[in-house]
Amino acid sequence: LRREREIEDRERQRSVDRARERERQRESQRQREEEKARLRAEKEREEKARRERMAETPQQALHRLYEPIFRFLWDMEFANLHGTNPFRIVIDKSNCAGMGVPDYCDVIKKPMNLTYIQEKVDAKKYETLQEFFGDVELTVSNALLYNSDPKNEFHIAAKEMKKKFKKMAKRVIQSLQQQQLQQQQQG
Repeated sequence: LRREREIEDRERQRSVDRARERERQRESQRQREEEKARLRAEKEREEKARRERMAETPQQALHRLYEPIFRFLWDMEFANLHGTNPFRIVIDKSNCAGMGVPDYCDVIKKPMNLTYIQEKVDAKKYETLQEFFGDVELTVSNALLYNSDPKNEFHIAAKEMKKKFKKMAKRVIQSLQQQQLQQQQQG
């Protein structure tokens, strides 16, 4: 009797083990299928994005590169200037005296600011990435030139913007170089 129970127990255990193994295999199969579906969906998204990029004009492709950088710079707020962004403000010959900087146009020969840049960004006027980068760099260099004292709040803000801009520009350039390298390797 005892022997029969042991045999029955072993049979039951084998049956339980086989059921667990089948369940484990079903779970493993389900996970593989989910991963395949996820990879298929990801590949489809990448292919769709690639097709959209192929359909875009060079101006649109360029805009896709510089527009996020511009938006980031536009949205910057400087704690040392009470959460404002002075680089959005237009200062030119018509208003420099009223802005409290009457000699601004004597010192700064080519005014540039984020508002001027915004007009070009929105109209997709930039022909090259360097042209966009040049306008941002001119905005910063004008601020550093006019506010030359390193302790000046606008000088400090300009250095902060320059640092963040350089980091973002570097990422874009590295990404373009990576894409170019991949294209060269493919064809």
